[in-house]
Amino acid sequence: MLAFLRWSAWGEEGSVVEAAIAIPAAMLIILLSVQVCLWAHASTLVQAAAARGDETACTDGGSLKSGIAAARVELDETANHVVLGASVEASTIPGDDVQVRVTGDAESIVPGIHFPVSAVSVGAKQEFRVSG
Repeated sequence: MLAFLRWSAWGEEGSVVEAAIAIPAAMLIILLSVQVCLWAHASTLVQAAAARGDETACTDGGSLKSGIAAARVELDETANHVVLGASVEASTIPGDDVQVRVTGDAESIVPGIHFPVSAVSVGAKQEFRVSG
């Protein structure tokens, strides 16, 4: 009977040690999973802003300034607290194409660590041309 009591006490102590290791490990896995989801969401929002800016800049009568403004509006409407320090750049590349680049950092729940996100969208400039 005494041997059973000793084994039982040792087993409970082992459970405490296992819990002391397993609970923080599980919390770390959950924290990292949430961070990956935040990064993926921010990446999607940045891609949508770049696409909107490119679409606006490429339309007939559109300009690089209007594309930048449209991308910024998209970021303000959808990614205000998810993408931090966002910057938008637009340029004309060879072949009369328009390139819009959006960069920033995904919101981090891990202090001191930054997760960069960026997207580039390229489209052909549309122009109305009279035939003949």
